[in-house]
Amino acid sequence: MKTKKKPVKVNEQPAAAKRASQTKGQEVKSSKGLVWLAVLVVLAGIFVYYYFEGINMLYSFGALIAGLVVGAGIFFASPTGKNLVVFFKESRMELRRVVWPTMDETRKMTLLVIVVMVVTLLFLMFVDFIIKNIISFILSFS
Repeated sequence: MKTKKKPVKVNEQPAAAKRASQTKGQEVKSSKGLVWLAVLVVLAGIFVYYYFEGINMLYSFGALIAGLVVGAGIFFASPTGKNLVVFFKESRMELRRVVWPTMDETRKMTLLVIVVMVVTLLFLMFVDFIIKNIISFILSFS
């Protein structure tokens, strides 16, 4: 027996792809919500710090530290914070893979940059001198 396949519309996605895109959209929304919650907690800690500043230093510093710690905890618990941690770990691994120049190469390149800057400086001074003299010559007729 032959089974007939249903024609698929061009814009129609399979059900699994729809669910994946919906969960990704929900994850992005929840990630943004957690980031904003972390920002609000930090701002609340700063507000309480200034509110209790003249009253009690222990409360003001405690609120500031608590706001920063709780805000950082919420941020790093969010998908955005987790992605940031992964990014920094991968960046550190890449820094270990980089072949850094030797001290001799570094000195030579630094000297080359200084020489090029001096040559450019002299060229610009010469061009400025010529343009200044041309303008002075033209203005001397008026």
